[in-house]
Parts: sequence; C-alpha cells; structure tokens
Amino acid sequence: MSKPMPMISAEEFAERARHIVETMCGHAAHRAIDLLTNNVLRGLGYGEGIEIFEDAVGHWHGADAAYPHSGRCPDCEREAEARAAA
Repeated sequence: MSKPMPMISAEEFAERARHIVETMCGHAAHRAIDLLTNNVLRGLGYGEGIEIFEDAVGHWHGADAAYPHSGRCPDCEREAEARAAA
C-alpha cells in the first residue's frame, strides 16, 4: 500500500489546480490534475484504492497518448474481447 501524502487544505488544492490549468493544457493538464487528486486521496487514507485505479488506467497517461481520447480504449477493448472468447 502506498504511503499517505501530507494533507493539504481545500484552498491549497484549488490553488494548485488553478496553476495547472493556467500553465498546462490537454493531456498534460489532465494527468497533473489526476496526480494531484490521487495525492489528496492518499492523504485521506485511500492509498490502496488509488493504487488500484492507477494500475488500471496507467496506460492512458503515456506521453504519446492523444488528448482528448476519442473512442474506446484499445487496451480495454482487447481485454474485453479476450474475456469474451474465454
């Protein structure tokens, strides 16, 4: 299980989110907000759930991933097809 992050205030969270959307765009901003939110949830003790989430969606955060993603996730579709065929 991941180590909880130090708590931040609602005001600090808003300040960091505002900075992200003012200085980043597209996939980079989305990824930064995801990481910020994940760290806040870790600080609240939800680290195990965040690890599950990150393991499941990590492939969406590749540097070459187009943003916004249109259509279904190819990795998820392949897994669904493999499960259906089994």
